[in-house]
Amino acid sequence: MALQPFTAREARAGEPVTAQAWNDIVRAVVDIRAFIEATTGARLEVRVAGPPAGAAVRVSAIAGDGAVTDAAAPVPPGESFTLLDLLPGPYTVRAEAPGFTPATAAVTVPAAAPVTLTLARSAPAMPALFGQTLGQALTALQTAGIVPSRVVDITGREVPPANPGAEFGESLVLVQLPDPGEPVAASTGAQLVISAALEVEATVEMPSLAGLTLNEARRVLDELGLVLGRVTTRS
Repeated sequence: MALQPFTAREARAGEPVTAQAWNDIVRAVVDIRAFIEATTGARLEVRVAGPPAGAAVRVSAIAGDGAVTDAAAPVPPGESFTLLDLLPGPYTVRAEAPGFTPATAAVTVPAAAPVTLTLARSAPAMPALFGQTLGQALTALQTAGIVPSRVVDITGREVPPANPGAEFGESLVLVQLPDPGEPVAASTGAQLVISAALEVEATVEMPSLAGLTLNEARRVLDELGLVLGRVTTRS
């Protein structure tokens, strides 16, 4: 708003103030107040529901001319985002966070009450899987609606997520991608690194070969499925 022209004139001692002069003073004060209100930025509080504490939430106000003002994040123990220096007028307030659908609200500044926006999840959150067995981890992912896209053991061996095999059932999760709490996009899914499977080999009790000839010893070993190794002859 533009200030109206005002002619300043000092009154002399004893000179009465006319009604016209008084009205000019009143109108000038009213104009100054309106000008200050129109050019001083207002403060707007925004509360966001949905994302967990610590999530990367962005709150902004978009003016009619497209200018964007970002809010300051809450300072503990605060709960509201703060938008500062907003000139009076209409705005679109927007909140967004990874894994959530953005939410908007129309507001006219100055606003008496805080604006509340609720974000709904657009992607499931990755559960904490470190230290769980592969069987437990796959069950947790299925419950969360997450598809495991790749599983490898610590040696680099690929393990089919749909059918890992009984030998990997007790293997422990050592690394998970993404991290716990992060959104999991359907295009990437979850990736796990697990411990190597333990392979149990059959064993037999070694018989005594003392006093047997070489052929007799070889025959005994063959019957047990053992292979005769290096033979050293001493006189």
